[in-house]
Amino acid sequence: MSPLSSTATAARTHEGTLPDLIASLHASLQGAPDLAGCQNSTFISPAFADGSLVRPLTAPDGVWAVLREAADGSRQVLCLHNPSADSVSVDIDVLLPESVGRQLHFVRGSMSTTQEADGLYAHLDAFGHVWIALDL
Repeated sequence: MSPLSSTATAARTHEGTLPDLIASLHASLQGAPDLAGCQNSTFISPAFADGSLVRPLTAPDGVWAVLREAADGSRQVLCLHNPSADSVSVDIDVLLPESVGRQLHFVRGSMSTTQEADGLYAHLDAFGHVWIALDL
């Protein structure tokens, strides 16, 4: 069972076009002044406030990964972006080892997850993106 969803293959969907991918990447790098389209925008807003830490992560298969963290360390949001025309899978436990065992919350985008023996995988469609908030 995945700590991200109630079933191992739960699909989470909110958006899913190339303009959405570009807007998500811009927001994850520059900050999101308007989080009105996000689930739990109050929950994640500290990670997008002025002074928050923006940390690019090295992800496989050409995935662009950014971790945003509130200046006081109270909130983290993992932003994954798939710029390719193929679907990809990202092992969140390998990408962000400090997330192992923590509760994750879907915020925005589109994905499905699976809990495998070697980690928790987020599966992104072509040109897909997802934001995931991490409990501290």
